[in-house]
Amino acid sequence: MTIKYHTLGCKVNAIETDRLRRDLAALGFDQVAMDDPAEVIVINTCSVTKQSDLKSARLIRSALRQDAIVIAMGCYVPQDLNDQVLVIPNQDKHRAAQLISDHVGILDRSGSILSEGERTRSFVKVQDGCNNFCSYCIIPYLRGRERSLSQADILREVDRALANGQREIVLSGINLSSYGNDTDTDLIELVEIIAQREGIDRIRLGSLEQVIITPDFLQRLKNIDAFCPHFHLSLQSGSSGVLKRMNRHYTPEEFLDKIDLIRSTWSDATITTDIIVGFSGETKEEFQETIDFVRRARFHKVHVFPYSKRQGTRAALLKDLPGDVKKDRARQMRQITEAIQAELLDEWIGQAVEILTEESYGYTRHYLPVYYDDELEPNQLVMMKITGRKELSLHGLPILQNH
Repeated sequence: MTIKYHTLGCKVNAIETDRLRRDLAALGFDQVAMDDPAEVIVINTCSVTKQSDLKSARLIRSALRQDAIVIAMGCYVPQDLNDQVLVIPNQDKHRAAQLISDHVGILDRSGSILSEGERTRSFVKVQDGCNNFCSYCIIPYLRGRERSLSQADILREVDRALANGQREIVLSGINLSSYGNDTDTDLIELVEIIAQREGIDRIRLGSLEQVIITPDFLQRLKNIDAFCPHFHLSLQSGSSGVLKRMNRHYTPEEFLDKIDLIRSTWSDATITTDIIVGFSGETKEEFQETIDFVRRARFHKVHVFPYSKRQGTRAALLKDLPGDVKKDRARQMRQITEAIQAELLDEWIGQAVEILTEESYGYTRHYLPVYYDDELEPNQLVMMKITGRKELSLHGLPILQNH
């Protein structure tokens, strides 16, 4: 039976789709290209914003028009679907392959698992759920409480990726920093164990909360040769008042202290973040506080989101700002943060860096994309000299060609 997949949202969704794809391939499902007709269409949805809801709904409606059996999973759970759609709630996603197989009447039979040999990195899910309950976020209600995957399952995924030739492992989770809180281990211990696996070249961490950044955590990471010093720390706002209304448990000053800790450990570490502008009740003064903060912090990249009210969250009860105000603040914030990003990228010009090649570009250990014109095999570690910047991208030449 033919099948194709649509995945929206976070890296955890992408990881879960990859795992489902492998499981269903082993049951005999044949994946087809996105433009080809398929008998089964799986949509791994996202509900982090209203726009995510709308996009998920559009994909489901489009799939239904294709005369296919439609499977909806993930965080967007429609209330008015017909019996053509199998909805797999988050609590049942661990057995999604079996549920889908039973639904379409496919008997278990042998099949080949899809090859990932040409991919350079593998995203390995280590944790699910969140206990933070930020006032604007619906995810804890959809994903449930924090749960750490077993170390044995994680290492099995890592070993599978390495056996496929993938050289970079990215650890990911809904609240990655909480890994191990429900067991007798923690994230840094897991990283140290993974670093001992034969054949691993790079280990990268997904989005972190500032609470995990301590001198001991950073020093133990620095002792790991494969660790890539790129940190994505979720900020959301540089205003103490907004952070309180968001139920974020830190102050801007405490967040800056964590940035200083990272930069005192790696002088060249890259730090990226997320910022929500136009949160309920955000005044002009509070927005200016966030602008002042990003100018002090100098993030290498900022993902800017205008606030989107989510029904079912505490923040949904607060008065929303006008849409044009949120849109204008997002524009201002992107303009400021992209100017800082360009300045920081310019500092790399003339330097020699190692990239992991993909097609016409590769990523440095600091998660900076470097574009090149040379024909290079994918999944190779190549030293490049950074020759310039075009907009927000670096360009380089293989160093061996300079001799």
